Amino acid sequence: MLDSVNQLEYCASMTQEEWPARLARTMATEVRRFRQVRGMSAQQLADRCAELGMPIARSVLANFESGRRPTLSVAELLVIAQALRVPPAALVFPVGYQARIEVLPGRKIDTFQATQWFGGEGLEHNHPEAWRATEEERELFRSAPVGADLVREHERLVRALVSHQLRADEKIKRAAQLVHDFDSELRGALLQVADAMTDSTYRTAEEVEEIRAAIRALGMEPPGLPYYLAPYFQEKIEPPPTAEELLAMADAPTDPEPPKEAD
Repeated sequence: MLDSVNQLEYCASMTQEEWPARLARTMATEVRRFRQVRGMSAQQLADRCAELGMPIARSVLANFESGRRPTLSVAELLVIAQALRVPPAALVFPVGYQARIEVLPGRKIDTFQATQWFGGEGLEHNHPEAWRATEEERELFRSAPVGADLVREHERLVRALVSHQLRADEKIKRAAQLVHDFDSELRGALLQVADAMTDSTYRTAEEVEEIRAAIRALGMEPPGLPYYLAPYFQEKIEPPPTAEELLAMADAPTDPEPPKEAD
């Protein structure tokens, strides 16, 4: 019995120690894959990283791809991903090439779900097979950041609000074009739909305000709102700058001299 316990402890220890190396091998494979897909040599990739503001030597890239360099920093990962024109998550979680991936030592989940988890999305946003997720996978998703969830929901509601507004405007315009008496029934139906969409717009605006309040309660600044949605909200929404203001900002010195003190 003791030998079995020791063996389990040894396996767990090996899993923890080897997981970073396994993750690095996956990343190295994806860097090489996308570099070859882009038709880039290691030197060209290094040059592109330098153009982005963070030089990474060709030898560093070659050593990482071959396994002689054990890992990448977060900064290197971001720059290499941009140089390869892929999302950073694509270099960590090879969706379509690997069905499941070890996101934590000894914990494997669906690779697409891993990408969603990495981006802070909830399990409900995943593919239709999400209902098959194990309790361990669901527990992993419950660690999604609250702030990101609120901002994501805020953006979804704002898009819905804009959609409701546009649909209501469309029905009103169509009704206005119906000037003949025999169009009165259709005109009335269109205006009825427009009223319903307008009601939906105001209800959605209330949901947006609730989300914005929740975001502020976390000490965060909610995303900006389009100026044309100002009629639906009590808070002041600043209009976009005019062309003259944009030109003035472009001409303004970036580091103005401090005023001279009077003698």
